[in-house]
Amino acid sequence: MITPEEMAKAQAVLAKVQTEWLAREGVTAVDLGFEWSHGVMTGRLAIRVHVALKKPRAELSEEELFPQEIEGIPVDVIEATYGLQIMLEGDAQLEAAVDGRDQRFTEIPLGVSIGCPNVTAGTLGAKVYDATTQEAYILSNWHVLVGSPSAQPGEPIWQPGRLDGGGSSNKFAEVTRSVLGPFDAALARLTGERPVLETTLEGNHIADVTTPQLGMMVWKSGRTTGRTAGFIDGVMMTTQLNYGAAGIRRLEQVFRIVPRPGSAPGEVSLGGDSGSIWVDEAGGRAVGLHFAGETGDSPEFALAHDINPVMARMGFIFPAQLPAPEPPIEPELPAEPEPPAPTTPPPTLSWWQRFTNWLRGLFG
Repeated sequence: MITPEEMAKAQAVLAKVQTEWLAREGVTAVDLGFEWSHGVMTGRLAIRVHVALKKPRAELSEEELFPQEIEGIPVDVIEATYGLQIMLEGDAQLEAAVDGRDQRFTEIPLGVSIGCPNVTAGTLGAKVYDATTQEAYILSNWHVLVGSPSAQPGEPIWQPGRLDGGGSSNKFAEVTRSVLGPFDAALARLTGERPVLETTLEGNHIADVTTPQLGMMVWKSGRTTGRTAGFIDGVMMTTQLNYGAAGIRRLEQVFRIVPRPGSAPGEVSLGGDSGSIWVDEAGGRAVGLHFAGETGDSPEFALAHDINPVMARMGFIFPAQLPAPEPPIEPELPAEPEPPAPTTPPPTLSWWQRFTNWLRGLFG
């Protein structure tokens, strides 16, 4: 069990070396996470250096070597290269959508094919709301909803994406705002052509958020691989990815998802899953915005941004953060008039009293 004190110390040490180590040739990422030994994950917390090619220590010069530990914290070197998970031209057969997620939906669920005209196809991650106006948006990646440095706000978003047959008649949203570095994220305003649901294709409601933690069991619903599961083995990652015309960008506050030990063979994510939301299995709350994965033939590892700083930077909230509706104001009814005060009936007189009163009236 990693204590908060151990994590705080490791974070402080990571901050000292992260930029320098990431700048070294062949380094693809630096993070905090579980140490791996001979392909088996240990329970020890380590500062991890991800490299494109891991070489034996005997083949490395003194300048190329990383220390085995720093300030008492182990240093683990992991062979892994990461890339964007957008559908590439010509990959339609290799990475076809599952569960009909590439079809056109009248009511659009989360986890299905979307994209702007500049890209092939990615995933609709979540329905969210402007933190100030409560206007409805969709959330996905910059490289799904924007895809080009020359794109302007107002670009149309199609469902399904272009590679899945989408075109101008499939518009349902317009790009509103986006960021590329330190996050890969974008929002698009719903235009009313078709409603967007707050539930995934499987029926899971994504309404709230929490913080990703080491060892957390998570799942996502994506265009290409559908619903897949994994667990978080690394947090606080910084990496650099090639965005083509947009250049090399530094991505921060990233966590890594790996297959669960003993799980059946299969990919955690593939091209076209970009934009998916990773969800805490125990609480059903969003923890991350998926944007990348490992390249090559190795078992797929996925990368996602911690959803909380993305929310703060982009100015949106999830459905659970919407203010409660105010109760309806009851109309004021006119006050009812007070009933008249009861009167005392006159006393009943005997015949003798009535005769006496008559005489008094006659003679005074």
